[in-house]
Amino acid sequence: METFSIPAEDFDLELTLTCGQTFCWHRTEGELYGEGSDRFYTFRKGKPLLVQQQGDKIVVETELERKKVEEALGIHHDLDEIFSTFPEDERLEKAYSELKGLRIVQDEFFPCLVSYLCSPQMRIPRIKQMHNDMAREFGEVREVNGIEMLRFPTQRELSRASEDELRELGVGYRAKYIVETLEILQEGFDHTELDSMSYEDAREHMKNLYGVGDKVADCVLLFSKNFHEAYPLDTWALQAIEKHYPEHHSDDYSETSQNLREHFGEYSGYAQEYIFHAARKGIIEV
Repeated sequence: METFSIPAEDFDLELTLTCGQTFCWHRTEGELYGEGSDRFYTFRKGKPLLVQQQGDKIVVETELERKKVEEALGIHHDLDEIFSTFPEDERLEKAYSELKGLRIVQDEFFPCLVSYLCSPQMRIPRIKQMHNDMAREFGEVREVNGIEMLRFPTQRELSRASEDELRELGVGYRAKYIVETLEILQEGFDHTELDSMSYEDAREHMKNLYGVGDKVADCVLLFSKNFHEAYPLDTWALQAIEKHYPEHHSDDYSETSQNLREHFGEYSGYAQEYIFHAARKGIIEV
């Protein structure tokens, strides 16, 4: 693998990878959502990608080209420019001040999708454990430069798993979501078609997958398909909206989503991620 560095001013690797948006990254030692090493890894197209922050640069070990690494971590996003597009907002400004450096990642579609199919009524560390268990059972444990790494299974590899086998890993009723969705993918659902769709058409198209509702669709579109206008609405997000933006809150998901996208604009997903994490960390009240 090649080793190189990427300038990363106003970038926080630890915060970006542990704020709750991704389940596809791992620490080389310890738990992603816990204590451990400051070196992280994932796989892209079956190739390992290792990163570590050293001051204002990211040291990278991979066979991938630099542009792909920047896209995976959102390093190329200009945070000041993104936040300048938002309306004046003391709460969002406070979140930005406390959390500046957090970027929205772009994970591979399939592992991102399966992880979020596991998310209903589950806490973040438990979803991550499910992801790891599927990688260990149906993917590959690979040693790279003396580091034991988990590679998430490909679509073909995971399609060999039965619903009962997935349930035995603790996935529960979500096993049916995974098995049924795999069948739909095998029947010809092509996620690359999403790239040429409008956001609303893409969200509706995602819901053709079994177990995918509005929230899961929004998460996958935001964290793997570059739809930065997506605003996933989970419990934390809805509590924050209801308290701080009641004029945009509705009991209807689509209406709330549209209200927020009209308010925050084309980078609504960034507003969501900062507000979401600020609420989880107690930076803003919910």
